[in-house]
Amino acid sequence: MAEPPSPPNPQPSKQTIIPKLHLLAHSQAQRVLWILEELSASKGLHYELERYPRSRASLASLSKIHPLGKSPILTLSTTDSSPPPTIQVQPGLLTESVSILQYLSDEFGGDTYVPESLEDKRRDAFFTVFAADTLSLKNDFAIIYDVPAQVVPWGFKTIVWALTRPMVNHWLSDLQPIYQLLEDALSDEKPWFAGKKMGLSDVNMTWGMDVSVHRKYIDLKKFPKLAEWYERIESREGYQSALKKGLGFDLNSWGQ
Repeated sequence: MAEPPSPPNPQPSKQTIIPKLHLLAHSQAQRVLWILEELSASKGLHYELERYPRSRASLASLSKIHPLGKSPILTLSTTDSSPPPTIQVQPGLLTESVSILQYLSDEFGGDTYVPESLEDKRRDAFFTVFAADTLSLKNDFAIIYDVPAQVVPWGFKTIVWALTRPMVNHWLSDLQPIYQLLEDALSDEKPWFAGKKMGLSDVNMTWGMDVSVHRKYIDLKKFPKLAEWYERIESREGYQSALKKGLGFDLNSWGQ
């Protein structure tokens, strides 16, 4: 069941830092846009958005902002002529979605995504790491062997599929106990990975789950509590508005 959206607030009069998201289509920047949309609705956050289609030209443009050319990139400008703050290494420049989300929560979110108890804070911290270091990592291993059959010329697809499918199946087998752990972690008392209310671990978990769902690595019918969690995420107003503002979010078509 979807949570009711937070009532919109006027733009804060004292907002002196303006975040700008550089979003590459079909990328991890999508969940950053989602949280920007939620903070815009609930806290009156003003932000800017620049969108890039998936192309070599876009990667070249992103490389001019950050040498790695990755997305998401968040740049910060100020409204009072002061220099932008240094959050990571360079002034006014952030990369890595987990770090960007933490900054947005700390700077603009108040207690919106902060668990209420110490137990839930520790749980939130664990699942934030688990999302990147376990779920997404196993997905990446599967994708390495899954994508080649999508990108080779048609006449070679059957051969490449036959060569790579055993490794894909190996990593998909490794993913099943991970999904089961996530399923077992959810309950009526703690319906979110952050515990009693949604936290940043839930936001970070969406990337690995989006990959799993889009690429059909998971059968959600086997994991009903995980399916309910995923439905609650997708039905949030900010999530839906972010999908409309992005340039598409299809994680099955990367290699096509």
